[in-house]
Amino acid sequence: MCKVFYYKNYDFNTKTGVLTLSYQVGTSHFDETITFPGGPFALDEKRLNILNQIFFLTHIAFGISYYKAFLCPKIQIDSGALTQTQADFFNTFYLNGLGEFSVKNNVKLDINFPFDKTAQTQKHDISLADSVFIPVGGGKDSCVSIELLKELGISATAFSVGSPKPITDCVQKSGLPHLILTRKISPELIKLNETGTVYNGHVPITGLIAFLLWVSGILYDHRYVAMSCERSANSPNMILNGHKINHQYSKSLDFEQDFYKLTKSITPAFRYFSLLRPLSEMHIAKLFADKCQNYFDVFTSCNKAFKLDETKRLNHWCGTCDKCRFVFLILAPFMDKETLVKIVGKNPLNDENQLTGYEELLGLSGHKPFECVGEVNECRYALTLLAQKNEWQDALIIKELSPKISQSHCDILIPSSNHLIPKRFQNVMDRFKQ
Repeated sequence: MCKVFYYKNYDFNTKTGVLTLSYQVGTSHFDETITFPGGPFALDEKRLNILNQIFFLTHIAFGISYYKAFLCPKIQIDSGALTQTQADFFNTFYLNGLGEFSVKNNVKLDINFPFDKTAQTQKHDISLADSVFIPVGGGKDSCVSIELLKELGISATAFSVGSPKPITDCVQKSGLPHLILTRKISPELIKLNETGTVYNGHVPITGLIAFLLWVSGILYDHRYVAMSCERSANSPNMILNGHKINHQYSKSLDFEQDFYKLTKSITPAFRYFSLLRPLSEMHIAKLFADKCQNYFDVFTSCNKAFKLDETKRLNHWCGTCDKCRFVFLILAPFMDKETLVKIVGKNPLNDENQLTGYEELLGLSGHKPFECVGEVNECRYALTLLAQKNEWQDALIIKELSPKISQSHCDILIPSSNHLIPKRFQNVMDRFKQ
């Protein structure tokens, strides 16, 4: 068993744009790299100072992928010193971000980041261009954000880490310029994961990308990052020993608020927020069906299209995973049946092998699947709507499960006022009501 997990050092090469993040456990060394295209970068002293602070915090954030493999009882940071506020942020980030990981590996997390009482954050009133990054994931949500920004007359730059086909195809359809970062996880970690001798599991990837977006905002002079995280992401999958376990923690408003406070302490001008935060997943599905027909033949919500191992990626929907089941269900009330079945490649609602999966989505058994899926009441509302439609009501899943649920509506299609959308983008609220 390891005793100490070391955050060794980080280095940014302004000529090549390569950020190297280094970690160590015993005699095992791990180097991860992220490449920011466009080097060499001409950075003045002020921006270098800002970036150095953000790179340090990025170093701590990305360590989660390596820390989780060993769960060493002690953390030692050699690359700098955290303030108490920053240490509290990362205690929360690791604890909540590894919630699903802890359940699946049956481990108890005890995370305490060291801090220096004398450490201070340097705030910079840097001026950033009125430009917007919009992270594109290849699914329906970012497509909706792109089209909403177009309607508001706000130009944006698409952003992604890596370039799986659904992402590049969606960006091409959008007509936006595209910034692509390249991430290379330490091959040593990949080898260890393959041996099965270390812990492995889910990490809060959206939270990690948030730090890369912060770097990119300073490096490429963009003030805003418009995420496409919905309010449904706030809902946990389960409660275990009084602790919320949420697969989508780093897509939640809780994370967004904490990250906003962190960025504000260094770069108040930079704004990271979700444009779709007021909306349920089902509301987003409705907007997608209305505004994004141009993306029907290229978007993919199935996560098997985005596996880290490119040789294992699918170039189509699998049609049998929790994500495929959920997205099919919430799109069905708003789309032509033949079109939707063609997109996914099959009709999950008419497949008896998917009955158990739909029971979990509907809250009839188990718990909310550990996936990026919406709330039980959304799924129930979608199913009750389909049970009233001639073209859907004879599907096996609908006939079997609709009698077992009561109709649920609540505020599913009513935007929430609980969000961090800046004034610059407030007009989007009117678009939600169309």
